[in-house]
Amino acid sequence: MTNIKNVIKLINSIYKNEINNLKIKRQRTQIIINKVKVSQKYQKNLSITDNNQFSKNNKKHIKLINKKIKEKIKKEKNNKIEHSNVYSTIISPMVGTFYKSSAPNEPSFININETVKPKQIVCIIEAMKLMNEIESEVTGEVVEILVNDGDIVDCGQALIKIKVK
Repeated sequence: MTNIKNVIKLINSIYKNEINNLKIKRQRTQIIINKVKVSQKYQKNLSITDNNQFSKNNKKHIKLINKKIKEKIKKEKNNKIEHSNVYSTIISPMVGTFYKSSAPNEPSFININETVKPKQIVCIIEAMKLMNEIESEVTGEVVEILVNDGDIVDCGQALIKIKVK
């Protein structure tokens, strides 16, 4: 993560040295500054004549931006942690043919947006003419069925995504 103090130093340096264009890429951070292109919509707000006034406004504006950036980073970290703990994926324990129901004319074991419980049958995998029932290990809502009915699946392949409750 880029240090905010370094970004502030960079902005001040660009202003002092009259740099018009700058593009910096570093890992997951990208900074693009282009002072030349200013739309007429914002042109009226940029008429600052006193350098001291600019510095005061600049510092206030940078503090506000820093606060917003920190809040956004905090929210993103929280979302990533929550996202990774909320979903469970049912994977195939063997190679075989995936079936959503026990017979072609029977209803599916599960559908998207339905709630499943532990030990509930969610699908069947046929291997060597044996029908193997696959059960859910968690309570939750079916978000996505990742395989089509009748598809051949590999051992370890993701079959169903469940949002854990």
